[in-house]
Amino acid sequence: MNEQLLDNLQAHFGHSSFRPGQEDIISRVMEGRNVLAILATGGGKSITYQLPALLLPGITVVVSPLISLMMDQVQQLRTRRKIPATYLNSSQDYSESRDVLRELANGAYKLLYVSPEKLQQPYVQAVLKRVGVSLVAIDEAHCISQWGHDFRTDYLRLPDAIRQLGNPTVLAVTATATADVRHEIGKLFQIESSDMIVQALNRANIALDLIAAPDEGERREQVLRMMDELEGPGIVYCSTRQAVEVLVASYQLEGSKRIHGYHGGMESMERVLIQSQFLADELDVIIATNAFGMGIDKPNIRYVIHYQMPASMEAYAQEIGRVGRDGGPGYAVLFHVSEDLQIHQHMVEKEYPTQLQVMQFYQWAQTAKDKPGSEALAAVDLTEEMVQLLTFYTEQAGLSAEVAATTEEMQDHVRRIWEQTEKRKRLKKQKLFEMLSYVEGTDDCLRKKLNRYFGEDQTAYSLYCCSRCGLEKQAYEGKSSVAHGKNLENSWDLRQALEYLLPKN
Repeated sequence: MNEQLLDNLQAHFGHSSFRPGQEDIISRVMEGRNVLAILATGGGKSITYQLPALLLPGITVVVSPLISLMMDQVQQLRTRRKIPATYLNSSQDYSESRDVLRELANGAYKLLYVSPEKLQQPYVQAVLKRVGVSLVAIDEAHCISQWGHDFRTDYLRLPDAIRQLGNPTVLAVTATATADVRHEIGKLFQIESSDMIVQALNRANIALDLIAAPDEGERREQVLRMMDELEGPGIVYCSTRQAVEVLVASYQLEGSKRIHGYHGGMESMERVLIQSQFLADELDVIIATNAFGMGIDKPNIRYVIHYQMPASMEAYAQEIGRVGRDGGPGYAVLFHVSEDLQIHQHMVEKEYPTQLQVMQFYQWAQTAKDKPGSEALAAVDLTEEMVQLLTFYTEQAGLSAEVAATTEEMQDHVRRIWEQTEKRKRLKKQKLFEMLSYVEGTDDCLRKKLNRYFGEDQTAYSLYCCSRCGLEKQAYEGKSSVAHGKNLENSWDLRQALEYLLPKN
């Protein structure tokens, strides 16, 4: 089996050997065992399901949370690997989705990338069951867990969808998962502890830095200066869209590198264009919220600057893990000021509903069937994300918000649902304070402290460890000034970006 796997790895992907953990994961999948794989960012997670997809009968379904990520991976598989792959997501209209499903039924593909929402649809499930699914790979599997930092309700419905497909083998992959998250994923997908392959989180080539700035103005000046001095490409992460826009505008006044902002409030096609420019080295620096980066396969990112404190240790580990995937030296610096905690606390409060809003949800659900979705939603003070969360907890409690209840019953239902959202809010705050403990600690190695959070004791480093153990920033600075200018005279236009990212026929 090992020789066959190596031969196919060489033939299809051009690699002469597996990275740590990959062969063990793939061998178990080929034996039909459900597997949870924890591989550090840049550790080669995609190979663990792409290679089995070529060897197993039927098709492999890859559940992926981001449309841009699906498009990029499918494009790479088709053009670079000549592997028949396609995707299904909300960006496609009815006729496009129908064509993809018809081609699937005719055996045109070995890999289908699909959003968790699409996989819930009975018609999609029926077609896939008829075709025959050998493997379901769940990318960014930490989104499944209510105890994770990025829980998404549609991910927790995946066990039911997989049962509808005939219970094919499941491979859940992610870069970060605490013991609680691993336990919940294992329970949901019947994964034995012996089939949980956990590779070390530690990235020895990334040096960690932590800087407490006295105020916002000083922090901005230091970050702007670093953006000019550090050798790139690089990513600057901000906690809010406003911070992204202010930092972009500030840098454009005097900075010399090619930069762009990126956040979830931008049009989807604009985000596609910016991502494609960065991947093609048409941009030097991306200033972004955490909406940017998941699944970005760019090996030569040299640094990540956190302009503000992240909301959790998991988010921080994932974001710095985008540095130095080529094995070269990388630098991750986290700035913080006292106001960062208040920013995140405010965001958490806005993310979860009050008891009054839960009551509004109940009233909205009783009348929503008679109104267009946007009209019904506009009538109450609820975001779409809140509605998804409340719908999920309503279903989980075995309640119904669509049938009128007595005042006492409604009050009881509202209280029970609100208590569930409050548990989730408390968890978010707990993770926030764990992050605060990391940035405010003064006497411990940053690498040890980060890895200890995930239950690891790795301390190896290649060039420098961290600012607590000694670090020379000059080692990560460019050797000469950048003379690209502020404009993007040679950057791609939208048509070129779409040609790069969209699958070819």
